[in-house]
Amino acid sequence: MALQQTVQQLGYAHVQLLDVLTDDLAALNTATVIILNGGYEFLLLKNLRETHVLERLRTLALAGKPIYGISAGAILLGPDLDLYAYLYPEDNTEQLASTTAINATTIRIYPHYDVHCEVKPQLPQLITDWEHKTGVTVKRLTNNQGLLVHGSQIQMIDSDS
Repeated sequence: MALQQTVQQLGYAHVQLLDVLTDDLAALNTATVIILNGGYEFLLLKNLRETHVLERLRTLALAGKPIYGISAGAILLGPDLDLYAYLYPEDNTEQLASTTAINATTIRIYPHYDVHCEVKPQLPQLITDWEHKTGVTVKRLTNNQGLLVHGSQIQMIDSDS
């Protein structure tokens, strides 16, 4: 309900929350904006695959449908969960052989970076090691930051400024 109220405050009068496991997903085709909520990224990826929504979201995103990701939802907008499989292999309790995600953007993010660094002080070095190993850059986002991606344009949004 809090998410629904927040989205309504942004000017969207009609907000419909969908559960990919139980609801009719035809609303995705007519939605003005889609918001992928956060949670557990490996489970979210598994559920989107099992309900055949993963490819549908990719198609909608590439067609220009605005999709907003929160935490794990934002991670899944990227190409894969390879970074998370590297950092947290024990979290892949779903035993996903492939971590290919929505792939609406090539950008890989690490949300909640500030908070997670406090809990896991070795995190900065682990991410840097992964970047060197793969040749891929990770956008580290604090809880006050977000990325606005429109085609090839990327804008950092910081609520502190």
